Amino acid sequence: MNLQQAYYEQKFENAFLRAKGDEFQTFFERLMGLAYKADFMACRPWGNIGDRKNDGFLKSERRLFQVYAPNEMKAKDAIDKITEDFEGAKIHWGKHFDKWVFVHNAYDGLPPQVIELLLNLKNIHPGIVFEHWNLEELQKIFRSLSEEDCISWFGFAPTEETKAKLGFKELQVVFETLASKAAPPSSTVQPVPQGKIEANALSESVRDLIKSGMSKSPLVSAFLETWYDETLGERLAVAFRNEYGRLRGTMPPMSPNEMFSELQAWAGGKERGTSEHEMAVLTVLAYYFERCDIFEEPKAVRP
Repeated sequence: MNLQQAYYEQKFENAFLRAKGDEFQTFFERLMGLAYKADFMACRPWGNIGDRKNDGFLKSERRLFQVYAPNEMKAKDAIDKITEDFEGAKIHWGKHFDKWVFVHNAYDGLPPQVIELLLNLKNIHPGIVFEHWNLEELQKIFRSLSEEDCISWFGFAPTEETKAKLGFKELQVVFETLASKAAPPSSTVQPVPQGKIEANALSESVRDLIKSGMSKSPLVSAFLETWYDETLGERLAVAFRNEYGRLRGTMPPMSPNEMFSELQAWAGGKERGTSEHEMAVLTVLAYYFERCDIFEEPKAVRP
């Protein structure tokens, strides 16, 4: 995928992973509103009548949505939620929908008990199509958005043009942000082992961003050679390792893609927003991915 697409897909996936509860419903409504405009009708709780088991309705497809995004997906709670919400939806909206969609945030999929329940509901109600959507289905919708929609949601993305024009001026903004975070040098930075990207189970979009940044990493080396503080490069390597170690120790655990996004924010500072600055951040992050111990090394294969 191209650089812009990889950037926006990484942003979208991270927003999906971070959103819980009401934030996830807001995330879903924004996506559907951008993709389907007036065809999608969001439904918010109103007074003491609530939302009557309707978290959104796609008029042209007669598709009713129920959104569920707990901090942790538990089979019993999900089963109770589906049963209650579908029964309520039949009462209040039955004449309006032919498709009922359970939208959830379980990154690795639903428990088998929940899948069984949805299949049972389909058998009991053959006139209704039952679906469950998670990241994969929502990504397909996100890919239909225009560039203007993506900019309005996630800001400007780096482009091949900004990558080609990247210079010391853009890198200096990032290094000045990072300089205050640099730790005293304590160890030698090792080269990146072959297969490191693959070993960390990073998504395609993140892999493409890292590889794009790597293509400009010689510029980082050249910049550090001219910087007035000759210890900055190694001190920043230590700072990156420390920040990665902190992220890796958070509870609940972060996915590698979430950690990459957090490192972007940490390295980018308050100046983020332009495509030029985002490209500089990616380049510096890719440089330290290559040169220091952020993310895991591939395990040695036994002969």
